[in-house]
Amino acid sequence: MNLQEQTNRIKQMMGIINEVVDVNDDSYLSMNIKNFPRYKKEVAELLKDKLNNSNNDFVTFKNSVVVGYDENKTPILSDDLKVDNKFLNYMVSMGQKDFNSLLYSIFSDYFGIQQQTNNTKSNVVDCNPSELKLVGPLVEKDGKSLINYWITEKGGKVYRIKLPDECLNKLTPDAKRMYITLEPTENRVHFPAGVPEVLRGKKIGTIVYLKMIKKVGYITSSMGNSPEIKMVYNDLLTNPNYSNDVMSLLLQKQVLIFDVNTNLDVKQIFKDYVSNKFTDKKSVRISPKLKEMLGDDFTSWYESLEETPEKTIDDKIKKYEGQEPKGGDTVVDTTTNKIYSFNGEWEDNGKKQIQLSSDKYETLSLPAEEKIRFKVIHRSF
Repeated sequence: MNLQEQTNRIKQMMGIINEVVDVNDDSYLSMNIKNFPRYKKEVAELLKDKLNNSNNDFVTFKNSVVVGYDENKTPILSDDLKVDNKFLNYMVSMGQKDFNSLLYSIFSDYFGIQQQTNNTKSNVVDCNPSELKLVGPLVEKDGKSLINYWITEKGGKVYRIKLPDECLNKLTPDAKRMYITLEPTENRVHFPAGVPEVLRGKKIGTIVYLKMIKKVGYITSSMGNSPEIKMVYNDLLTNPNYSNDVMSLLLQKQVLIFDVNTNLDVKQIFKDYVSNKFTDKKSVRISPKLKEMLGDDFTSWYESLEETPEKTIDDKIKKYEGQEPKGGDTVVDTTTNKIYSFNGEWEDNGKKQIQLSSDKYETLSLPAEEKIRFKVIHRSF
C-alpha cells in the first residue's frame, strides 16, 4: 500500500474521506472556456495580434477570426488559425452562437469593456428551487410517442420537473415546462431544454441531476459539448458538498455516477458500462468509496488500459479489419493518425455526409466518400 492509499485509508477510518474526484485541467469535463478564465487567457494570447489590429471594434475583430460558416453553422477560422489548439478547437465545436458569445467575452475582457447582456440580475426570478420534485415517469412505448423529448429507445422515460410554488407563481407558462429524460440503456440522462434564463444561477441543473441519481440509483452520460451541462457534472464530481450523496467514475468522455446508498448491483453495472467504452489510464478518475466497492474488478480493468490511446493502433485496425465505421465507433484517420469518435452519417441536399469529433474538441463534417480513410479501432457491441 503506497502513501496515498494509506492516507485515504486513515481518512476513511476517521470518517473524513470525500467521495469527490480530482479532475485534471485537460479533462473533457473541464474544457469550458466560458467558465474557466485560464482557457480564455490561452485563446486571447492566440488572438492577440487580431485584438490589437481591431481598432477596438468587435466586428473588425470577429471578421479577422471567422471567415465563414459550414453547413452545420460551425465557424470556419482564418488560415492562420487553423492550428491544433485544444482550447480553440473546443471553442469552435460549440457552434456559431456560443462561439460568438465567447469571442465577444474575450474581446470585452481584453479591452476592459463591461459586457452587456439582456440577462441582468433584475430579470432573474427570486425564489428557492431546492425542493423541486421529479414527476413521472412517462414511458416511451412505440418508438415515436416521445421523440420530441429526445427519447430514442423503447422504454425511455420522461420526468417533469415541478418547481416549488414560490418559483412557479413567478414564471411564464413556457418557463414552467421543464423536463429531464432517461434512456433505458445505461440510464443515459439528458436535459434537452435546460434551465430557463430567468432561473439561471440557482444550481437547478445540479439539483435535478442529484434527484435523478437518487430516484434511479445511477446515471451515465457522454456529457456533450454544452458548457452548462459540463458545469453540472463538474460540480457533482468535485464539490465536497455532494461527497455524501454520490460516488463516480469519470472516463475520457463519459461519466458514471451512483447514489452512494444504492442497493443496485454496482459491480455488474460497472462491468457492463466499461466493457464497451474506449478510454486511457490518464483520463480515469474514481471516487474512493466506489473504488473500494469494486475492488479487483476495477483494478484488473484499469490495469488493462493503455497509458494513451495511440499505442497499439495497428493491432486495433487489424482486429476490426473490413468493418465499415458506424455511429458510436472509435476510428483513426489513416491520413493524419488522429483518433475520432464516428458520430454517424446523414443526407444533406441529396449528398451524404459524415461527422466525427476528436478528444481535442475538433469536429469534422466530410463528404461520405471520405469515410474510406477512417478505420475502426473500437466498437461498442
